[in-house]
Amino acid sequence: MSQSDVSLAVVGDEAPTLPPPYYPAPPTPREPLDCWACAVLITAHNLLVGCANVLIFTVLCGGALMPAATMLLYGFLCHPRFRRPKEPLCSPVLTPAACTALLVFGVILLLPLLILGLAAYARLARSLQLGSCFLPYSRAVYQGPSPRLQKVKGRTQETKAWV
Repeated sequence: MSQSDVSLAVVGDEAPTLPPPYYPAPPTPREPLDCWACAVLITAHNLLVGCANVLIFTVLCGGALMPAATMLLYGFLCHPRFRRPKEPLCSPVLTPAACTALLVFGVILLLPLLILGLAAYARLARSLQLGSCFLPYSRAVYQGPSPRLQKVKGRTQETKAWV
């Protein structure tokens, strides 16, 4: 006897039992006006989360690139080929050879410092779970419980996706 025959088998005087309905239940669609309002709210939420991500990215990468940017700025400002005579920012120590060295080291340091800034952003985004702050638009179309948390046999179980 197969397992499906066991669940439909008659035990004593009881009627055959049917298997439980599929879980989770299919989501119910929202009303058109409610769907539109939820879509506007979800769009606003996603834009705010995106702006926060861009701000965090800019602060971390900008902070990491600051030494290279400073070297390039002083290299271009104080080099005799690019500067005006008697520039107040340039000291007598910055000779043309020193300005060229600043330009070369600034360009060489750009890529490693950019990688450090990106690594800092990736680590912070992973630890704060910034990617999970975005809401899917299916929540505007359908109503019901969040598909991430499912009740299975009296306990909540979080679904995981491996990326």
